[in-house]
Amino acid sequence: MIRRTLLVSALLAAGLCAFPAVQAADITIVNQDVGTGQGLDDHTPVAPVGGNPGTTRGEQALIVFQFAADLWGAVLHSDVPIINTVTFQPLSCNATSGVLGSSGTNYIFSFNAGDTLPQGALADTWYHSALADALAGTDLGVENELPPNTPDIVSRFNGKLGSTGCLEGSAWYFGIDGNTPAGQINFLDVVTHEMAHGLGFSGFNDLSTGQQNQDQQDIYSSFVKDNTTGQFWTAMTDAERMTAALDDGHLVFTGTNVKAEAPLALEAPVLFQVTAPAAIAGNYAYDAAAFGPAPAPGNFNGDVAVPGGDPQACNVSGASAPVAGVSGKIALIDRGTCAFVEKAANAQAGGAVGVVIANTDDTQIIPSGDDPSITIPVIAVSHTTGVTFKANLSGLHVQLAQSTGLAGADADGNVQLYAPTTLAQGSSFSHYDTRLSPNAIMEYAINADLEANLDLDLTPALFKDIGWGVDRGNQFLLDCDTGVPVSTAGGLIVGANIYGTAKVLAGAAADVGSYRQAIRAHADELAGEGLLTVDQASSLNQCLSDEATEAQFEEWGGDTGGTPGGDTAIVLTNGVAMAGQAGSAGVATVYKLDVPAGALALNLRTYGGTGDVSVYVKVGAPGGPEDYDYKSVHRGNNEAVANTRPVAGTYYVTVVGETAYSGLGVMGSFLQVLR
Repeated sequence: MIRRTLLVSALLAAGLCAFPAVQAADITIVNQDVGTGQGLDDHTPVAPVGGNPGTTRGEQALIVFQFAADLWGAVLHSDVPIINTVTFQPLSCNATSGVLGSSGTNYIFSFNAGDTLPQGALADTWYHSALADALAGTDLGVENELPPNTPDIVSRFNGKLGSTGCLEGSAWYFGIDGNTPAGQINFLDVVTHEMAHGLGFSGFNDLSTGQQNQDQQDIYSSFVKDNTTGQFWTAMTDAERMTAALDDGHLVFTGTNVKAEAPLALEAPVLFQVTAPAAIAGNYAYDAAAFGPAPAPGNFNGDVAVPGGDPQACNVSGASAPVAGVSGKIALIDRGTCAFVEKAANAQAGGAVGVVIANTDDTQIIPSGDDPSITIPVIAVSHTTGVTFKANLSGLHVQLAQSTGLAGADADGNVQLYAPTTLAQGSSFSHYDTRLSPNAIMEYAINADLEANLDLDLTPALFKDIGWGVDRGNQFLLDCDTGVPVSTAGGLIVGANIYGTAKVLAGAAADVGSYRQAIRAHADELAGEGLLTVDQASSLNQCLSDEATEAQFEEWGGDTGGTPGGDTAIVLTNGVAMAGQAGSAGVATVYKLDVPAGALALNLRTYGGTGDVSVYVKVGAPGGPEDYDYKSVHRGNNEAVANTRPVAGTYYVTVVGETAYSGLGVMGSFLQVLR
């Protein structure tokens, strides 16, 4: 999904750098859960898992975030640091589905035409702030008098996952090895996906009206084309864009890099075909279930039957039992009443050799759930397809068949974008289509076959198309050339994986010997999996000598990432509340807000929750009860410090617990005047 908290038009001033020097991007993760005891601050003890050495849930989650940041940072070029604020929140969900995360750029920028237009940029075109900074070679937020350390990307992730009423039975997998256990959701895949939205994988359109942001094109949308009309997105009217956003299977991304790399990342499609009766013979759209064996030509071929007595195959009497009339057949089952896995289990118990689930509308669905006992393949089709099949049951025979071409690409090799016939806000348009095979990291749903730790498929190619510099050279560990490419065409990121893993292992190791042993074991594992050539393995080993690993440990040992700025204060974002803060009596927690020159109506406040806090504010350095510029010390948690014309600087807000407190909100806000 996409979240845009603030969109700001910025124009390059004269004298800015024309093109950035080539260097890895520095992506810093800012933990906004500090003090809440939840999410990234969850102190629940856990055992290290899947290459993640963290010993609490919060520590493991933060390690995953920094690992994802290091992967993208290694792949992309930028001279300007990128700041990504992160928090866990109770996002929308129910027992069987929900939002895993939401992320997007915090600001967008456009450039004037003329001599100051950065090389590779388009004039009068919106760019995500991180990409705009990379193209300009400078922090455009600072150039436009935004506060220092203003985040480029704002991310939220579902803190309710696995609890009652929210994707029940699921859990986050915090490993960084790609070996996700059944029933868990790979957190790294989700984080990598959401970070990519903030880096540039999204358009700035109101899809419900077809209007472009301020009637100006954005760089992502400039590559989108509707094959039905042959028109590019930016050339359409608002009404035409509304129609194109729902043109399932016909909306494509036309970037030359995505097109060139598609044959390296995609396979020939498997088609779902009706072979009889002749009146409805042909190919039909479908989605494979996330459970059971993968549907394939070898296991999905047969006559179709509808379950007798219960078209939903739910056995509503309460007990799971075989459904009638499907033995030796592919069962055509209606969606509804019970879980997908229950339908499949009941059909399997009735002797079905496969299942087709007909949706209740014409949107795409991926049947979800987890039941290792299901051994028959399951797919889903639209409501209209289901109605057609039911009207032609006599002699209805279906099969999966291998085809030519690429799964998820049009006849010209352009890769399809997600455009379901019913608008899916936050998902439509700004994702690859679900027809891609293998699945892509930027499809709207996270799939079990993804491995973002090693493969970013076609997302780096799209980033190249929109203007990012993508590193296809060798990965360095400090000043040592590993001989392993950072990334390769088609999406493999073995070199970036080595770099990210080295930082994780060094950050957790008690001493250089422990780090040396761990990183060498990882190199051996990569070689054993065939991910390194003999020459690459030899070059990498030279970068893991005693001398080299000592330097690496000295550089990265104990480095867990965190808040920029060199202090431990929790960073506040203008106008964004930090909820759920908690503390003990007598304990001080420090927050900070950067206030630019010319800001008006500064308001620093705490509110809500239980207990009693006092607030002390100091400009330029943390303060306290004996050292402050302003204070608010009323009974309870509602404290406020206001200044109509604040001086520019960093405002440190020290919250002291007069008694234990919880559920506290902390917020800093001011009015920003942009010139």
